[in-house]
Formats: sequence, structure tokens, C-alpha cells
Amino acid sequence: MKQEKFNQDVEAHGNQSVFKDIAPGEIIIGVLTGINEQGQPLVNFQESISGTPVIALSTVALNQQQTGRQVALLFAEGNPEKPVIMGLIHSALDVMIENFELSVEDEVTPGEARDTTETVAKIDDVTLDGKSVVLEGKEEIVLKCGEASITLTKAGKILIRGKYLLSRSTGINRILGGSVQVN
Repeated sequence: MKQEKFNQDVEAHGNQSVFKDIAPGEIIIGVLTGINEQGQPLVNFQESISGTPVIALSTVALNQQQTGRQVALLFAEGNPEKPVIMGLIHSALDVMIENFELSVEDEVTPGEARDTTETVAKIDDVTLDGKSVVLEGKEEIVLKCGEASITLTKAGKILIRGKYLLSRSTGINRILGGSVQVN
């Protein structure tokens, strides 16, 4: 039914009529729906009544991993059938998922070669509900920056390592445990 209406509009008024009005120079937010066999990006945007992806030009390098990301679109010669991807819309979660890699380092005995493998994380390992971010690892989670690290283990250990540790509180700063050792 929708396809028939689309075909009637094209026949009656030409291709321009199947797109909602887009002001010259107006940036439209669309979605990268994929990359075809020729390496051309395909985009969809709300202003396209047909609802089918359109081949686009791009000012940035794109890959299949970015499918589903929002993109900023302008239109060559003001023609809605000639979208130009100006860039990806920044989303902290999308960037984190895209760049998130887990480094798995096996403990080795002295004299053994250290085997380091990298595994790309699955999206299932990251949960975002709008109020918190949950990173889940089956054995451990390691946050590293330079010579500092925080390690959470499956056994319940929390290891904080660094050249300099600072703990400040405007309220009570408590250290609780079965026993507390200093030095």
C-alpha cells in the first residue's frame, strides 16, 4: 500500500515530491543503515517518505561497524536524493562500545614469555540504563591509565595501584574491614 502511494507520487510529481520539505543548508539527522557492495554508504532519514535507504556521499571514512550510528546530512545541489554525510553524531556510548577492548594478560612464572591477547568486547558486556553504566567481566575488570590501575576480581578483591594515591572526603572517610593493616 505504501509502495503504491510512493509510485503514484513519483509518477504524478517527480522524485522531488516524495521527500518532505528540506530548507537549503539544513542539517538533517539520519542513520547509517549499511555499506553496499561497492563501498558506498546507505542512509535513511525521517524526511524521506519512501523509507528506503539512499546511497550517500561522505566526507568521512565509514565502515560496517558504524552501521546504526546517527549521521549529519546535507544535500548536494539541494537534492534530497543526493545526501552527503558530513560526519557521525557523537555519542559517548557508541564511541565506548566501538573502542572498547579488553586486554587479557595471563599470569606467568618468571622466565616464561608473557602471552597477551586482545579480545573485542561484546555489546552484552556493557549495560546502560540512563542512570548507570555496568561493565561486567567473568573473571576480572581492569581499568588502566599509564602506571595506575584498578582491578576488580571475581573473588571480590579490589586492587588499586599507582605511584600516588589520594583519598579525600568532605565527610567521614571510613576504612572498614575484618582487620586493617597500615604499612
